Amino acid sequence: MKKKVTSLIGSLLALTCVLSGCGSSAASSASSGGMSSAAAASTSAGSGKMDKIVLQDKWLPQAQFMGYYVADKKGYYKDENIEITITPGSSDFTAEDQVINGTANFGHTWYSSLLTYQESGNDLINISQIYQKSALELITKKSANINSGKDLKGKKVGNWFGGNEYEIYALLGKYGYNKDKDVSLVQQDFTMNAFNNNEIDAASAMTYNELGLVIDDDDSKMSNYKLIDMNDEGVAMMEDCLCCSKAWAASHKDLVVRFLRASLKGWQYACAHPDEAAQIVWDVGKSVSLKHQQFMAKKVAETVKPSGYSDKDIGKLDEKKLQQTIDLGTKYGLIKKAVKLSDSIDASYWTEATKAAS
Repeated sequence: MKKKVTSLIGSLLALTCVLSGCGSSAASSASSGGMSSAAAASTSAGSGKMDKIVLQDKWLPQAQFMGYYVADKKGYYKDENIEITITPGSSDFTAEDQVINGTANFGHTWYSSLLTYQESGNDLINISQIYQKSALELITKKSANINSGKDLKGKKVGNWFGGNEYEIYALLGKYGYNKDKDVSLVQQDFTMNAFNNNEIDAASAMTYNELGLVIDDDDSKMSNYKLIDMNDEGVAMMEDCLCCSKAWAASHKDLVVRFLRASLKGWQYACAHPDEAAQIVWDVGKSVSLKHQQFMAKKVAETVKPSGYSDKDIGKLDEKKLQQTIDLGTKYGLIKKAVKLSDSIDASYWTEATKAAS
């Protein structure tokens, strides 16, 4: 059985989000039930017909995926002769599952999750790395005197597990700690109650979601807390990316390039206008609150376009970072055998899409 890595924020938002109204304007009117990838993406060059594609998100409509909703709202897909259906995710399946079974042409998933499918022999590739750094952090209270991974020995550390624990394992391994003896790893639920009630010393938190829940989406309240950043610790594993079938992409190259070009334009606009992007996503899904979507959009923008990156860097496949994910994943048990990077990614579509846009 293939390992499935569920969204870190999945169950939390399942309790707080309403599915009514989810999806883009295209998703609201188009049905993807029973649609194969080949049928969904009918080649229409010169026919005047729109190419219909399905994008499977990892979870419900929220700013984590804002680039696609912005691209749809602004008409960027239409400009590329594409009619898109953006399908919200679910705890019952993964984006990879939907691409494999032909329900979706593209999936937005974590690269670490994609590796588990590639290890199992599935014909999936990463065509664009949307998030350029890990958004996973450990949050602690200043009173706990935990300043880095080195201070975790003997502490209670919370994580959701289900595939989300490997960066924590790598962090502990960096300092020579045995995850089963030197710390108490605690099953963390999808609220921050255990942390707030001092039941755990360090809690897992995504910069764009759980962190906001702790500080009420207000960075000025960070004075009472400290963060252990996986990027700063050198144990970051790459997260949100775009995947599709390798064979399908090879036979639909022009469509893949056009889809990427429109999507990257959407991400560029969303990162430059996070409040507007948050409003667009909020109007689609009503997830948590508009304030939380605004907080999320700003934090996601920092992850998609970190300091020093330009618009042209958005979505690029950084081989060093991706190889680190493979290496850490192999060392700490995400995958049993290292996946070959050249078989795992294909940067040619991103290169072509950004070349055309320059």
